[in-house]
Amino acid sequence: MIYLKNKHKKNTLVFYNELFKKYGYDPRSLGWGSSEGKQAVQFEVLCQIGHISNCSVLDVGCGFGDLYAYIKYRGDKVDYYGVDINPEIIETGKKQYPKIKLEVRDIEEKKFKRKFDWVLFSGISSAGSTYSYIERMLKEMFRICKKGVAINFVGGVLDYKVKELFYSDPEKIYTITKKISNRVVIRHDYAPYQFVLYMYKNQKITQNKVFEEFRKESKIKLDDTLFHPKYKKHKAVRTTS
Repeated sequence: MIYLKNKHKKNTLVFYNELFKKYGYDPRSLGWGSSEGKQAVQFEVLCQIGHISNCSVLDVGCGFGDLYAYIKYRGDKVDYYGVDINPEIIETGKKQYPKIKLEVRDIEEKKFKRKFDWVLFSGISSAGSTYSYIERMLKEMFRICKKGVAINFVGGVLDYKVKELFYSDPEKIYTITKKISNRVVIRHDYAPYQFVLYMYKNQKITQNKVFEEFRKESKIKLDDTLFHPKYKKHKAVRTTS
């Protein structure tokens, strides 16, 4: 049994145990409610952080490990590792997916020595969450990633609230990420009351002041004369900035 010192984590455990007793092996036990396809939307948006195929993926707060099933459904092959603080849910997940790595683990208390290409977290807005907890988790997740971190939140533009959930402000989340990485994306375009954060590890820039990885993956050519024939080619201007 994992020992939890943090009050928020204890509240989280109680919250999800009550759902699990009610629903058993079901997305509703993880707080997804009864809306059809809600879990699939969350998983897809997390996976859209980048090219995850043939990469290692750490799923923090993995629940039953269903993200693995979704990644497999997408046709991607990954080295998947799931961790969660809830022993009952992990044990159920092991029965569903006996061939994958699932562990009862608090990554703040038992830190990873190894690193993963992508570190994902779906469902940080559980009962009693705080900005200080989110900041600690983002820093630790970023420390152990090689490529990037994806994490989703309940929050953004709201017209109602449920008392059990913690609602995050995208501006406050961005204020936190600025301490960690200057290459981030905040998406609030896929569903109401939710948003997702991507933070990238590779922050190298080209001479033209573009993130190198973006240039390579987008296959963009840094030459404005290609689409504007009246522009004249010129030597790159070096700056001191």
